[in-house]
Amino acid sequence: MPSLLDARPLPKSDPASAVHTESALVPPAKAAIGRRVAVLAVHHVQVGDRIFTGGAEKYIQTVVGALLDTGASVHVGYSGTSIYDALEKRCDSDRLTVERTGWLNETLGGDGSLTWSVLRSRRGWLRATGADTIFAVQQASGAAFSASLLAARLGGMRVVQSIRQSPEPMPVAGARRWLGVLPAPQFWKRRMRRRYRFPAACCHAVIFNSRRVAEAFERDYGFSRRRSRVIPNGELIRDEAFRPSPGSRPRIGSVGRVTHAKGADLLMDAFAIIAGRHPGAALTYFGDGDLIPGLSAHARAMGLAERVRFAGYVASRDAIYRSIDICVQLSRRESMSNSVVEAQARGIPCIVTEVGGLPETVEDGLTGYVVPRDHARACAEAICGLLASPERYEQFSRNAATRARREFDLATLMRKTVSTILGI
Repeated sequence: MPSLLDARPLPKSDPASAVHTESALVPPAKAAIGRRVAVLAVHHVQVGDRIFTGGAEKYIQTVVGALLDTGASVHVGYSGTSIYDALEKRCDSDRLTVERTGWLNETLGGDGSLTWSVLRSRRGWLRATGADTIFAVQQASGAAFSASLLAARLGGMRVVQSIRQSPEPMPVAGARRWLGVLPAPQFWKRRMRRRYRFPAACCHAVIFNSRRVAEAFERDYGFSRRRSRVIPNGELIRDEAFRPSPGSRPRIGSVGRVTHAKGADLLMDAFAIIAGRHPGAALTYFGDGDLIPGLSAHARAMGLAERVRFAGYVASRDAIYRSIDICVQLSRRESMSNSVVEAQARGIPCIVTEVGGLPETVEDGLTGYVVPRDHARACAEAICGLLASPERYEQFSRNAATRARREFDLATLMRKTVSTILGI
């Protein structure tokens, strides 16, 4: 198997190439004919002349496409940058309309004010769309579209939101006491709970992509378990996904933002250990982020500059995964990683941290390994153990592809998603 070091640079292709555009992902349904869904989303993903589409953007594109497939019509109201060009090209203008509302700024503020003027504005917008259902792909841990969801519920619409992030961590309580004896009231906790719980209370259903994350919102913020629906991330399943052992030139990859939250620094520390034991091993970061300059300098200082590559943002997922033998996601905070699901669907074993919904994507010791948070050495040992046994690697590859087919088939999960949104 050729080494990553021998590969040509990957193309930074048009983001539209990563969008699923087949018209039969979800079959038509009689109950969906005549239904109209208003989709609310935010995409502050443009830097200069480049558009960086991530997991949330992929999800929204796929859901909108699935709603159209099933026979419903869609009106999208978005803030930021449009990511809908490919969908508009494949669909009649009366079935899909797209509007830049600009309601949410880059700090996700703008729709949290519950004043009568804002509510009247949102109510008028919703009536103009002709929608009977609103679907909000939330940011800010579920608090971004508060006014819109309340207006929709007051207007008698079906209201559904999707939360694809772990909850904001509850601040540690202070030690302040009244008269030095009685604990001071923690009003900030009540405010935080109300901020996140209120939009969810307006909903008929709340879609999470992880059971552990759903339970965290239920536990920390009082979300209704009855309204929760857990539908994991999905991927188109390949007929033949098995990967042979990488041999002496293993290619390790991380797909996602190169940031502290994603554990990019931990992967570099782990690779320093791996590189000493496997002279042919190479590491590639697929993504952009603020840690790249520091990590690049660190690699040079360790004498690993020729074996560590920063590929930047690459839109073609197939191109990425053709260049990876082991996928690593060492996130410090994560709901569910698209890259882990995508890799397993291609028969690539994965190493993930025991954070959020990541342990729900990887079966520890069967399709990959789950390692402790902030533990670079545990990651290194897991990878080295996998590389030491070609038989184990190949078994993990088969198991990963089989589990992806069983648990993460995109068509199956989109049918569940559309059913939840439309209530059919």
